[in-house]
Amino acid sequence: QQTTMTGGGTAHSDVYCITMAPSSPSSNHAAVLSANESSQARHLANSVASWYLATLDPYAPHSQNVELRLRHPVHVVTRCILYGNIGGIEAGGTEELEALFNDDDAEIKDGGPETLTRRSAARMEAFLASCADALRADDDPHHDEPRELADEDGKDTTIIKKTIPRPSATPTRATSTASSSKTPKIHRQIEHGELLLRLDLYCRTLRRIRSIADYSNGTKQLQECIIQCEPKKSIRSRVRLIIQTFLGNVDCVRDVHKTLMSLILKATLEVLAVEIWCEELSTTVDRLASEYEHKVSFGSLAFLSSPDSSVETHLAPLLTKYFEYLQMNWESLVSKCEIERMLRAVLDRDLRFFFKNAVFHSVGHILDVCRDERGFLDNIALPPPWKEGVFGNASGGDSNKDMDAAINSYCSDAALVSQALRDLRREVITVNGQILSPAHDVPELAEYLGQILNSSQMKKSLGETKGSILRNSRRRLKKRVSNYTSDFGLESESDFFSGGESDSSVASKVDVGLVDVLARRLLIAASRTGAGGDAYFVVRDLFGGDEVEVVPHHSSGRVNQGTIEIIVKMTSAIIKSHAKFDIFAKPCGDSDPLIQFHTTTTETLTLQQSVDGSTVLLKEKKTKMTGWKTLAIRPAYYEKITA
Repeated sequence: QQTTMTGGGTAHSDVYCITMAPSSPSSNHAAVLSANESSQARHLANSVASWYLATLDPYAPHSQNVELRLRHPVHVVTRCILYGNIGGIEAGGTEELEALFNDDDAEIKDGGPETLTRRSAARMEAFLASCADALRADDDPHHDEPRELADEDGKDTTIIKKTIPRPSATPTRATSTASSSKTPKIHRQIEHGELLLRLDLYCRTLRRIRSIADYSNGTKQLQECIIQCEPKKSIRSRVRLIIQTFLGNVDCVRDVHKTLMSLILKATLEVLAVEIWCEELSTTVDRLASEYEHKVSFGSLAFLSSPDSSVETHLAPLLTKYFEYLQMNWESLVSKCEIERMLRAVLDRDLRFFFKNAVFHSVGHILDVCRDERGFLDNIALPPPWKEGVFGNASGGDSNKDMDAAINSYCSDAALVSQALRDLRREVITVNGQILSPAHDVPELAEYLGQILNSSQMKKSLGETKGSILRNSRRRLKKRVSNYTSDFGLESESDFFSGGESDSSVASKVDVGLVDVLARRLLIAASRTGAGGDAYFVVRDLFGGDEVEVVPHHSSGRVNQGTIEIIVKMTSAIIKSHAKFDIFAKPCGDSDPLIQFHTTTTETLTLQQSVDGSTVLLKEKKTKMTGWKTLAIRPAYYEKITA
């Protein structure tokens, strides 16, 4: 029987499938701005709007002014609200703010991190992009064409926009002289009222985030997305801005769908504070635009009736429902956007497109494709979690300081550590072949690790020569390859890394600090949101689809996420997290899986040796590759049975 598997894609619900997201009553209460807090946000918004309109270059396009003149003051205000003394800034008047606006290199001493958080920066970029789209570029090919509109009585009117006269085919001397010294063109700029409204919404959002942070007394990271806390008045203002920009940017029928999708998705990036929209959001907005086109007749789109009336009657309710959908589903949508951002960062775009659209007709077909793409599937680089902001750290950078701060923050969260320890107890953990006893807290985990790392058996393992190991590994691998049609099994990989390259005549001892590092890395490796989560999402993205479901492998009625190996050598310590995933045809029942995939997530810690008398201490050495992981995906072993 032939089984067809279609790659990629996930099933989507209707446009406005709303599920309640859990929220904290205390956070919601803190997000309600007082009159004083609203006044502070309004003051800062007005200061930026007034300074920008007073200093912009009227001969530069609007989008260029936004980039060169609006970006810096928005950045200043963002930092002031999130980290600065807002009351002191308001009391100091506009002079102090304008001094910061005028100096692009000014050092802002607000007590916050050196840079904005990754998601705060994403919100600011989305806001600036929306501001740039507020006016269509003057050099738009359709911008200078006459546009037919209908007034409120339904009578056709024609608005002729300013056009640059074309020179005649044989210009006279007078016209030639005039053209050589023509005056610069004055470009349209955003009006004060519209810019103030945009800035006011932006500053109020930041003020709510700051209020929630102050309420928690700095014990929690910034709650970047607060769309769920916005009042109906703010939602109406956001809808009005999208409609206003839509009417100003659309001239013909073919622009409606594309322009509407662009405006809504950019507004979504701002309110969710994400860099990339997920597939669900893109599909939802696409359906919204299509529904609007369906509700509005062709005659209405051709401006036989008032466009203002059409958007108020049909588009405004759709946008209102869409923002309500964001308010109710923000948590799951943010998670999906973050997953999509990770997948785009780690997977080659062309190969991802190939796997998501491939149709596999049999297990043998999948094995052949995976063999052809083995180089890609064996070496999927996963960036450090502190670089990507997985732990919610402030900078989202890749320095050693960021790494230590992120790991300390993660290991200080009692709930995360408790869950990671429970996950660890479900794993079979080996350290150079020795089984690590289950631990119930971090000190106990470090104690068990230290006992194994400094045991006599470990010292013998570190002194073992490399030649015999490689010979044994080749012999085992050769035997496996001869018995199976697929040589993608991950079990043999550990054979190549057991043992080390040390001199057995020198006594080796693992530093206490390395024991602590390994214990912390184990917690991260065991976390379902860490290595296991990354492996699952990548496998699901490449091999999942509308007709199949990817699930963690079940064994004896419970989820078996494989094992974790720690291989310590004289120059490195390797942490390998193994997992298995089954692919079932939908709906998932009691049937056997169509195929099983094995994954291994590998992290290598570089070690340095320091001699203390006759003892060599092994310590971690920070490098530019510290924290990076490699994900390998391979089909399970399948034995070829001849009829």
